[in-house]
Amino acid sequence: MTRTTPLPVAVHGAEGRMGRLVAALVEASPDCRLVGLVTEPGRTLPAGAGHATLPVIGQESMATFLPAGCVIVDFSLASALPGLLEGAAKLEAKLVSGTTGFSPDQHEALRRHAANHAVIHATNFSIGIPALQMVLQLLARTLPTGFDAEQVETHHTAKIDRPSGTARTLAEAWQKSRGGLPVPVHSQRIGGVVGEHTWTIGDQEETLVLTHRAQSRNAFLRGVMPAVRFVAARESGLYGLADVLEDLGRSA
Repeated sequence: MTRTTPLPVAVHGAEGRMGRLVAALVEASPDCRLVGLVTEPGRTLPAGAGHATLPVIGQESMATFLPAGCVIVDFSLASALPGLLEGAAKLEAKLVSGTTGFSPDQHEALRRHAANHAVIHATNFSIGIPALQMVLQLLARTLPTGFDAEQVETHHTAKIDRPSGTARTLAEAWQKSRGGLPVPVHSQRIGGVVGEHTWTIGDQEETLVLTHRAQSRNAFLRGVMPAVRFVAARESGLYGLADVLEDLGRSA
């Protein structure tokens, strides 16, 4: 069903590199309206300082300043999740989160929010990573015993988590499909590398090498707006980016 009014979208983690890119992406989408910019608790910037027309508000002010029922796009830190979920629950907000490094307890908290509100959580919003994950799951199910896998992930020197959330997601998908020991994951932090994940899978006779390489940070934004529209159309549930891409494929 076509919306008659723009979808209200707020950005949590608005002062970060990804947050700024997401805010610009929302503003460039004619079917959406940027309604709020959220940063760390206790920090506020007036309109004109962080954004031409919107103030940047502290996390504790979400329920006061954001409209009820909005979609909140989150690219922040795992430590910010409790405050985000508290504010989102008061707003009856749906979530699209690309934040990585959640603990098992934090994943459970996200699932509890998803019981009553649609949530998408993905460690990478590029188009290629969920495609790579699907290929890895297929290989994990079909390659004979004797084929072993290892993963190397490379990112810029400012990348905090090691290994990356994407590397963990891919390794977990492989192990869930194949069983056995965890896949060894090797991390490199080099210069300004945006992001690269390479899998080497082989036995004594053959070797397969699969690589996803992000040319720019824009690659990590390609699934964000489809994810926003996806959660806006659903009442509840915890989804991944593969769900979004499959939905797009069915409607194409």
